[in-house]
Amino acid sequence: MDKAEFIITLTGIKGLGRRTINKIINQGVLNSLETDETIDYLNSLNLKEVTTKSDLIHANEIAKRTIEICDRENIKISTVLDCNFPKKLKNINDNPAIIYYKGNADCLSDKSIAIIGTRNPSLHGADVSYNISSTLSHRGYTIVSGLADGCDTFAHLGSLDVLGRTIAVMPCGLDTVYPKHNQNLFDRIIENNGCAISEYPPEMIVSKYKFIERDRLQSALAEGVIVVETTLNGGSFHTVNYAFDQNKIVGCYRHDQKYTNLKSVKGNIKLLENDKIMPIYSEETLEQFIGKLDSVFYSQKSEQIEFKLL
Repeated sequence: MDKAEFIITLTGIKGLGRRTINKIINQGVLNSLETDETIDYLNSLNLKEVTTKSDLIHANEIAKRTIEICDRENIKISTVLDCNFPKKLKNINDNPAIIYYKGNADCLSDKSIAIIGTRNPSLHGADVSYNISSTLSHRGYTIVSGLADGCDTFAHLGSLDVLGRTIAVMPCGLDTVYPKHNQNLFDRIIENNGCAISEYPPEMIVSKYKFIERDRLQSALAEGVIVVETTLNGGSFHTVNYAFDQNKIVGCYRHDQKYTNLKSVKGNIKLLENDKIMPIYSEETLEQFIGKLDSVFYSQKSEQIEFKLL
């Protein structure tokens, strides 16, 4: 049983979450899923349901089917045990044990910025998302977003239209595109040397909690996060919270007074009450934000070089 099949099988066992799977992997306590000792060990974890041999067999059958679908759909698999697994994802709390991707995985290590926001932005917000993305793409940043309608779509387009690279972090398996009408955008991202990734296997459909889970990956893949527009209960707040947990730089677009009565801007006003969040409202403030991003990225690069020399 190879590494991918092993880990996918673990994800198919009821009650076994990412943290426990990572603990099993890190401790190296399991080398096979075909022994009575494995069943005894899993049941010693006090999972909500007792694990039986038939459970393991069923989970392994699903894993083999998953790998077959990935081969057919040209979906690549990388596990936390592989040398090509993105360090940005490996080094966060609650890291995925496995990712699925299409396209150019090299850009998962790029200098990147996550640009996020509501699915229903104002026309001004859509322009801001597009223009900030284009500017950062010109400055060598890969754009990370979630392929959703609204701010995400315009962030991806702002990068693609200047031949930049962009990453779509998906809340479902990569055998489908969500939303479906963004299929052409999805294809453009792959064709333009970008990447689509998910921690969910093929045939896994969208659900509310998956949007929240993928928010941590959007933040993790980026040096910083920019919120373009958000409502007071928008999902962007999840990404911002993850960004703070991961010590990322966070910026938020500050609208002109004439836009502040819009529902899609109320969340921005709330976020900008936090002194840790940089307001972006002009070319000068965007340059200041980029300067901070560059400083973080290149200091991390120099630390890596020093570590290798040692």
